[in-house]
Amino acid sequence: MALKIRDTDLLNSYKKAPAEKRLSIMLEYYPVFPGILRKIEKKTEYKIKSEQERMRSRSRGELGVRVQTSTISDTTANEAVANVTLEEAFKTGEVSKGLLKGIENAPEFEETIRMVSIMKMDFELLEDILSGFGREDSIIIKKHLSEGKSYRVIAEEEECSTDSVRRKFTRIRDEISEEIIDCLRINCSGGEEC
Repeated sequence: MALKIRDTDLLNSYKKAPAEKRLSIMLEYYPVFPGILRKIEKKTEYKIKSEQERMRSRSRGELGVRVQTSTISDTTANEAVANVTLEEAFKTGEVSKGLLKGIENAPEFEETIRMVSIMKMDFELLEDILSGFGREDSIIIKKHLSEGKSYRVIAEEEECSTDSVRRKFTRIRDEISEEIIDCLRINCSGGEEC
């Protein structure tokens, strides 16, 4: 079973890791990986929105009573557009101009958004590869990765030897690695193979 890891530690480890290590990280934290990504995304969104609100409050305070030159001002619509833009950034990894304008830690936020997008894409590919295995292999994958069961427990439940389960999972892992590593290499260095 995977040890508890802080989301920032996972993000930094994944960012610095070569393709093979990225696969190991996804497999080790398989049951919690999507949740950790959601948590990183939500915390980053919260920090960005808080910083944007702080900047708006500061500018209102500096201006005092503001004279409005336009009759069109819909802060709710502007906030909705900003929310959608931020959601899209986490999907694509592309941060639109102006989204982080004036925010003190903009480069770090931009890098976090990009990494979360890459990690999501990598994990979706892993899930698609895993879904292509047959019934017997799927049982081992589900019990070991999703449920965190040891080889011994799986062997007892499937009425076979621990060595047999270990060999099958090693074969499965090798097949996964063969299919995914080239793709992960492309993503681990921003489009250049590593």
